[in-house]
This record gives sequence, C-alpha cells and structure tokens, in this order.
Amino acid sequence: MLFFDLKFLFPFYIFLILVLAILAVVLFFQKKLSYRMRWITGVVITVFFLLAGYQLTALKNNSNNNFFFGKFITDENYILVSLTEPVQVKEKICKCVVEVKAVNDSIQWLRTSGKAVLYIEKDTFSENLNYGDEVLLKCSLKELTPPLNPGEFNYRNYLKYRTIDYNAFVKKNYWKLISSDNGNPLFSFAFNLRAKLLTILKNNGLEGNEYAVVSALLVGFTDNLDPDLIKDYQGSGAVHILSVSGLHVGIIFLVLNFLLKFLDKTKFGRFPKAFLLLLFIWFYAVLTGMSPSVLRATAMFSFVVLGNVFRQPPNIYNTLAASAMILLFFDPYMITAVGFQLSYLAVLGIVVVYPYLKKAWTPRIWLFREFWSLIAVSLAAQLITFPLCLFYFHQFPNYFLLTNIVAVPLSGLVIYLGIAVLLLSFFPWLAFMLSKALIFSLKLLNGSISFIEGLPYSVSRSIPIDFVGMLLIYIIIIAFLIFLVNQNKKALIGAMSFLFLLVAFVTVRSQQSFTQQKIVVYNINKHTAIDFISGKRTYFLCDSALAADTGKQEFHIFNNRCRQRIKEVFPVMISVNNEKYFNDIFYCKSNFYAFSGKKLAIINNASYNKKIMPVDFLIVSGTPDISVSEMLTQYKPGMLIFDASSSLKSVGKWIKECEMNGIAYYNTRQSGAWEYDLKTDE
Repeated sequence: MLFFDLKFLFPFYIFLILVLAILAVVLFFQKKLSYRMRWITGVVITVFFLLAGYQLTALKNNSNNNFFFGKFITDENYILVSLTEPVQVKEKICKCVVEVKAVNDSIQWLRTSGKAVLYIEKDTFSENLNYGDEVLLKCSLKELTPPLNPGEFNYRNYLKYRTIDYNAFVKKNYWKLISSDNGNPLFSFAFNLRAKLLTILKNNGLEGNEYAVVSALLVGFTDNLDPDLIKDYQGSGAVHILSVSGLHVGIIFLVLNFLLKFLDKTKFGRFPKAFLLLLFIWFYAVLTGMSPSVLRATAMFSFVVLGNVFRQPPNIYNTLAASAMILLFFDPYMITAVGFQLSYLAVLGIVVVYPYLKKAWTPRIWLFREFWSLIAVSLAAQLITFPLCLFYFHQFPNYFLLTNIVAVPLSGLVIYLGIAVLLLSFFPWLAFMLSKALIFSLKLLNGSISFIEGLPYSVSRSIPIDFVGMLLIYIIIIAFLIFLVNQNKKALIGAMSFLFLLVAFVTVRSQQSFTQQKIVVYNINKHTAIDFISGKRTYFLCDSALAADTGKQEFHIFNNRCRQRIKEVFPVMISVNNEKYFNDIFYCKSNFYAFSGKKLAIINNASYNKKIMPVDFLIVSGTPDISVSEMLTQYKPGMLIFDASSSLKSVGKWIKECEMNGIAYYNTRQSGAWEYDLKTDE
C-alpha cells in the first residue's frame, strides 16, 4: 500500500481475509496434518497477515475516507479545526497540527475528518493556543508539494505517513478561537503536566542548552534544542540520547519497580504492582509524545510485566515481534518512521549479537566487566543499525564507542537527577541543591559531546550508500554472523561473495561519477543556487546570503552532492565584479559563465549586460525590471530558466510572454530544480 495501490472489490476482499483467518486457525490446531505439509499452515497465516495488513493500511489512507476534507475544499474556505498537538512556536509563525472537523463550501457546513498542518502568523494570541482548542479560520488549504530538489528530504511523504496531506498559512486576523479544552482528557492532562514539569525545571535554574537537553531527555520536549547542539550530538553519534527511547523508558521502569517493590511482600501484590507499572509507563509514553521508539519499549516492558504476573518469563524474540505487530495494527504507517526501524533493529542487534560479544571476554575485575558490557552493547547495536543510518543520513560517527562510554552513563545520571528534582520539588531547598548537580552533569554531558565531535576525523560524511548498497551490507552482516555462530563455511563463502559484489557495485558507481558533467539550478526560496558538476568536484554559484546559511545548503543540496559523489566544492559568489578562471572546464566573468563548452548568463537586480551576447541558457534571478523581449535582444539564449529567487508575480508575467511567443523556458518554482546532463547532450 505504501508503494503501490491495488484495487480490490471490498466485499470479496473482506470475505477472503475471513476465510483465510478461519483456515489458519483450523490448520494450526489440526493434529493429523503431516509434518512435511506444515508449510501449508505457514503460507496461509502469512497470506492472511499480508492481506489484513494491506487492508489496515488502506483504511488509514485518506483517499479511502469518504469524509476526508480534501474532497470538499475549494480555493479558500471557512474551516473548523481542533488542535491535536501542542503548538510549536517558531520565530515568525506558530505551527499547529489540526483535525479538520468541518468545511464550509459557501452553501453549507460539511462534517469532515483528516489532519492538516497550519502555519499561523505569530502573535500573543496564537502563541497561547493549546491542545484541544477549536478554531474557526479562513484559509486556502494546499496539497503538500513533493521535494523540489534532487535527493532532498521528502517532507510530503514524512507527513503523508502521519496521514497529513495538506497545509496552509493563516494570517493573524483570519482566525478566531471558538472553544477550549475539547481534546482527549488523558492527553490534555499529560500535556498540561509536561508544561508544569518544564516550569519546575526552569524555576530550579535550568536554562539554555542545559534546559533544552534535560527537557528532551525527561519529557521528549525538543522545541528548544539549538541546531548547533543537535549537530554536535549527530556528529558524535549521540543524537539518539536527545530523543526519549528505550533507555529512558527502562530507567523509568526501574525507578517505578523500585518504588513499588513493597508490594512484592504481599500475597497478591504482584497484580496491583503490574497494574500500576503498566499505568505509569503508558502514561509516560503519552507524556513524551508517543514516539515510535518509546512505544516499542513501552510495549515490550508491558509484555515483561504481564509475564511476571502470570509467572511466565516472555521470550525476547516473541516479545519483539508481538510488540511490533500490535503497534502496526494501530498505525501501519509507523513502519516508515526512522525511529521505529532503528529502535527495533538496535534491540534485535543487542539480543542476537551482544551475548556472543560478552562471552568473547570475561574480565575478573567488576569494573572492567561493566565497561566491556557497555562496549559490547554499543558494538552490537551499531553493527545492525549502521547500514540503515548510512542510507538515511550518509554519515558515520567514527568515535561512537567513546561517545557511548561517556554519554550513556552521563545521560542516565541526568535522568535520575532530573526525576529527583521533579519528585522533590515540594522541598525547594533540596530540589535546588539537586538541580546544581543536575546542571553540572548536563554541562559535562554537553561539553563531552562537543569535545568528541570536535576531534579530528570524528565524522565520516557524504557516504553515498543507496538502497541496493544498504541491502548488500545487511546480507554480508547476516551471512558473517551465521558463520560465526554456526561455523557454517557456506555462509562465509556467501559473505565474501556479496562483499565482492558490493565492492564491484561501489567501484562502478564511483567510476561513473568521474566522467559526469552536469548543471543543476536548485529551487531554494529567495535564493540563487547553481552547481556546475564536473567529475567529483562542483563549482557552486550562489548569493552571499545562501553562502552564509550552511543549514539551508545541507537541507536542500547536501543529499544530491552525496548521490553524485562530490568530494570538492569551489564556491563562487554572484557579483558584477566577478572574474574567476578555474581551469578549461569553468570560467566566469561578471554575469557570464562558461562550463564544458556551454555558455550561461545570469540577469538579476545587480547585473544587466549592454552588449549582445549569445548564450545557451539565461538564468533569470531576482526581479529585474526587464521584459522577455529585452532579455532575448541582449542575450540570445536557447532557453530561459527562472530560479526561485524571483517573485511569483514577475515569473508569471515572464511565463505569459514566453508562451505567447513560443519561447522555451523552465520555471524552477513550479517544476523543481533544473538538471542538465552535458554527457547526454553529446
């Protein structure tokens, strides 16, 4: 359902699922079925789960919802919405995820369903919106656009897998609060409690990066994290610490289990203890935002608690599989979440690989044993997750072992101290003393992460692993593990064969990149950005504002350069006084550029050529006061390209003139980045 959409006749499809379910149950309990025919039961059960899973996913798809608001909206509507999450306050806007409850089609109000993202112009009123508030507003809801640059993060799919297909910008005077506190009482209580807990931390002297990190560690509140701090954690391999995960749920579970230990002394104390443990850990999951990794850990601990109640120690593999199945039953799209994938893979790696690593060395000294256990856990988790991390993030933290040795104990200490500060907040003097220790621990944690990230060669960046490469790496890892565990020589031969295939695959891709010649005009709002790619180097032409904004470059451009295996970037600023000659491949003077035999010119507010100049491509940047006919007179281009720095009004006017006169053009605002392959043109 995620990658293709099969159309089934609904009554027949449901009938088929029911028949398979009955057949699976009958075969499962059929004792007379011969052992060699046992595969029939497996096939029936597998097909049943595949069809049932497909149906569950289809039911979550908005296109199959007859009341989905997207089927009723026009250019601009009055709509009634309810906030489904707390507001995220940004620099100029307030971001709200809402449920669209009704749409006015200019004749009547229609009851609808479905979620959207609203960006409300920031003021004192929008900042004070809360979960459960109902708001009447007037706006133009638009379908989310796909990524407009090659390799760019697909934000549309990210939201689509959260069943969000539309967004809108709302001006400050175009909305009105209708009512408050209409949300789920449990969620309202959890969000209000989180706000109070954050206030307690602030009142005890937590501020800046220390407050941001402890907020993320304890209650999953990440809005205050500084981009530079996140970059440090990413580069050192400790970014998983900033999101509430299994480690945090485990610590909460241990604390609660310790506090409720007195119930073990009573005859039937295990039943109320189990109830309280389940109640608190699931409430903690709600409190922290129910991220996939938290839900995974909470579901698994729930099975552990239930197993202890009925004196049936659960099998870890069954627990892992059952928790995944239950979570995907409620939200099939959760499987697309990176946190879900990494969380389950990390646990699987620890379960499978850790015992063998731990047995490889057994130090006699207790401290060394604990130290080796921590290293073994880190190695086991990293071994199974690193191919997926390379595929998504194209980088690898070289000092991940050092990071985990330092960060995991410190983050655990921070969590324990943070819990203590919150629980003992009724005793101000004691909470204040503990907060001093908490602040010191946070400074030590952040300082250690920053130091490790700043070490030479701390991160290997721009690793061009695609899906095929990731798949080959996983096959090699699995085959090699089978060889180590079972001493299976065939598995070793298979691992070496696929390793050879991976090397050949990477070599061919690398050789292809040596001969590439491409021009890419990116779509970056209000900016000009052009890559002249020659082999594994690029000459990057951009405006001064974009040159200073490395974050925006990484978001829009980094992945494409990684795919093209670019190793060197030569920046070139747009300037009327520009004159650079790199080699016989690239030359620029003023607003004229020559690249591999192709001639380009840029016309913008600061540059206008007075001589007739024939060029292959004319890139229109900004809003120069000039018509298309004047452009053609001065430059004689083969094609006009309008980049994303030009205003919509100006581009619309130029496009009309191009279409009236049959002039070739390309609009990056509408069609995304313009890519031109010189090798194909030859």
